[in-house]
Amino acid sequence: MAKKGNVLVIDDEEIMRDVLESLLSPEGYRVDLAKQGEEGLARFSEKAYDMVLLDVSMPGIGGLRTLEEILKLDPEAVVIMITAYATFDTAVAALELGAFSCIRKPFENEHILKKVAAGIARRRKDEER
Repeated sequence: MAKKGNVLVIDDEEIMRDVLESLLSPEGYRVDLAKQGEEGLARFSEKAYDMVLLDVSMPGIGGLRTLEEILKLDPEAVVIMITAYATFDTAVAALELGAFSCIRKPFENEHILKKVAAGIARRRKDEER
């Protein structure tokens, strides 16, 4: 278990997975990567994660469906949706389904780090209760 937390990144773009891993790992997070929703769900069901960073638009089951399935496995899961196509409707749909937050690409590194830290803090407070 990483001292700051375990993060699962689910994104079909290799460059985005690499960027998020190279941003989070040096900050003390343990980062696992998945290329699509189905692979992400398999990883999520095998291991406990403090946080999931999930792309909205992916081939296969897609981000919103993946979010629903993650929350079925763990209703307290903290999921941040990431989208290049940040339509208001998509963001609202993700939040209504139970996402912790939505971030639009391109993003500022500091913004991601703050959101991840806030999400993990909330997750740990929920676990303490």
